[in-house]
Amino acid sequence: MQILIYLLFIFTTFSFLNAQQTLKGTSNDSPIEIFAEDGIEWHKSKNKYIARGNAKAKKGDLLVKSKILEATYRDSEGNKENGEIELIKAIGNVFIENNNATITGGEKASFNVEKEHFIVNGKQLILISDKDKLTSNRTIEFWKIENIAIATGNAKAYKDKKYRIKADKLVWHLTDSKKKKEYEIKKILAFKNVIIETNNEIAYSDKALYNELSGICKLFGNVKLKKGGSYLTGEYAEMNLNSGISKLLPHPKNDSFGNEGRVKALIKKDEQ
Repeated sequence: MQILIYLLFIFTTFSFLNAQQTLKGTSNDSPIEIFAEDGIEWHKSKNKYIARGNAKAKKGDLLVKSKILEATYRDSEGNKENGEIELIKAIGNVFIENNNATITGGEKASFNVEKEHFIVNGKQLILISDKDKLTSNRTIEFWKIENIAIATGNAKAYKDKKYRIKADKLVWHLTDSKKKKEYEIKKILAFKNVIIETNNEIAYSDKALYNELSGICKLFGNVKLKKGGSYLTGEYAEMNLNSGISKLLPHPKNDSFGNEGRVKALIKKDEQ
């Protein structure tokens, strides 16, 4: 599959160089267009293109922007001029956007073109889709085909004014909205040091599973529910984020989160 290459060098009144390049993506998908203000380098021996200065890569509805973009392509039958782009790396001020979501705050990122898989690193990462927000101070991964986003580090998920979920690792399972160009949350998995806050309650646990359709959040291991000055503690609980009702229950059998256990509850009253 022949790579189509063309460079457009245009000097503007600001005296910078503007370059554009169109490359073939994998399979029969739309081509990848790369733009840069300071030019595009072709490292033929390394099967690589490097775009510098407000660099942009477009593929269908996907847009990736950063200071520097590196596009690596594979050889096709030993011909270095005949291949497909397989990996794009972004360095500095990374911004990623499609019709449904945006990711900002990236210091660097990599995009596997065939798998449509992003790994974005940064200390102030934010993924936003409509009223849902996912943040991290380390890494956000996104699988576009599977509609899965994973935040690790100091991860937080927000749903407008409905809830705030914090954990060392959060996994979003998404679906495309039928009414608008946004993702909708199907479920959220939370792992380690889990904290769930609503308008009138705070819960702590080792792990949690939230189902957006039912509004039920299941908490597993070292569960602590705090409402006002009262506390409930146990090994398993369910929070209904729609009704605001929480309850401790026997640990469900055959679950994938932990061991079975009896209900152990302790109700305290805050000293003040």
